[in-house]
Amino acid sequence: MGEERVSPTLPDRLRDRLGDSLRSVVGYTRNDYTVYYLRDDVAADYDDAEIERGVEEMRFESLEAEYVNDLFAERHGELRCNVTFFEDAVELNFPLSETEGLAVAVDADHFARQDSFVQYVLDLVTDAEE
Repeated sequence: MGEERVSPTLPDRLRDRLGDSLRSVVGYTRNDYTVYYLRDDVAADYDDAEIERGVEEMRFESLEAEYVNDLFAERHGELRCNVTFFEDAVELNFPLSETEGLAVAVDADHFARQDSFVQYVLDLVTDAEE
């Protein structure tokens, strides 16, 4: 991924902000990707093929961004980030263009502390199921 899109200081700045909650930082283009940061325990859970599959999913989301913008940008503005909230991690995908993006993963508990509304809704849904 070109340095013009991702500053070499980005992983350090994210670590300064998130500490040990930062799981990964991956930049991608249509044909390539760069792992800027991968926390040791996360790296131990994934082989190269699994990382490639994850990057491929992020690429699909970036391709979808143009379609999403066609539907919603007039009323909501441009799509800035897709957030996928898993039990243990939150994946944030920042489509930078149709062919480039930045994926940042954070521990779910850290993200929930930062956005208590997400946890609030999850708690409501969980309470309703019981």
